[in-house]
Amino acid sequence: MKIVIENLEPLGKWVLYEYEHSYEVAGDLLLITNAKIEGLPSTERRFYEVFDLDKVIILDPKAERKLEPEDLVEKDAVVIGGILGDHPPKGRTWQLLSSKFPQAEVRNLGKLQLPIDNAVLVIKLVMEGKRLEEIEIARGLKFECSFLRAKRTVVLPFGYVIYEGKPFVSMKVLKLLGFKDSCKLSWNLTDEEMSELDSLNQARESL
Repeated sequence: MKIVIENLEPLGKWVLYEYEHSYEVAGDLLLITNAKIEGLPSTERRFYEVFDLDKVIILDPKAERKLEPEDLVEKDAVVIGGILGDHPPKGRTWQLLSSKFPQAEVRNLGKLQLPIDNAVLVIKLVMEGKRLEEIEIARGLKFECSFLRAKRTVVLPFGYVIYEGKPFVSMKVLKLLGFKDSCKLSWNLTDEEMSELDSLNQARESL
């Protein structure tokens, strides 16, 4: 059984950091397809060139059924779209992946949109027998930094697995967005906090 990330983004720093973080938690279970990346288990071949589609589960937030441990029996791979999330979601997994391969089964990982690395971690936990209801996921993440008289807040409006007592998030991604040791990190955000997206959008546009 492999956890497959089908790369569907230009290989910028943000997505590469998420791939690296995915490898840290999944190890040899991970395979990145549609891109050859030095230092990571990867291939330029598409996932459907590596696996039979009837032996694959594609993860899509639009899927009607959630992923269960029993779904993995007799399957060779669970495929995640290597896509950076949008808020609100634009359905890009359906557009770029699951709608094109009706032979594959589709499942979701719950109501919250997860970063790539967190989706990898959730699949790994499900492979180990956990059910989605048993996995604690924080709703949103933000950090606040003060520089002299200026204050900056960055909100990541996605779901983050609480893993080893804290949100599972790539520190390289946070630092890419301006996080420093002096910044305050918080999670499980209110609706009002989740709407504070200007700084995230500006940060993405600058990458």
